[in-house]
Amino acid sequence: MNEKNEIKDVSKVYNYWLTSSDSDYAVMLTLYQSKSYSWALFLGHIAIEKLIKAWFVKNNGKHPPFTFAGKQRRTGNIR
Repeated sequence: MNEKNEIKDVSKVYNYWLTSSDSDYAVMLTLYQSKSYSWALFLGHIAIEKLIKAWFVKNNGKHPPFTFAGKQRRTGNIR
C-alpha cells in the first residue's frame, strides 16, 4: 500500500524543486544587482529552502513537509 505522502515519480518532483530553485536564484541575483538587498536575501533563503526540499525528496521518496527546518534541527536529522 502506498503511503499518502509517497511520490510515484521522484525524479520529476526532484527536478521541479531544482528548477524552481534555479529560477529563484536568478531573480535573487537581479535583485542584488539592483541593490534590493532585502528582497535578494529573501529570495536567496527561498532558493535554499527549495534545494533542501529537493534533497528531502531524493533521499526519502516523499513530499517534504510544508515546513520542516525547525523539527529537523531539533532532531538532528539534517546532515
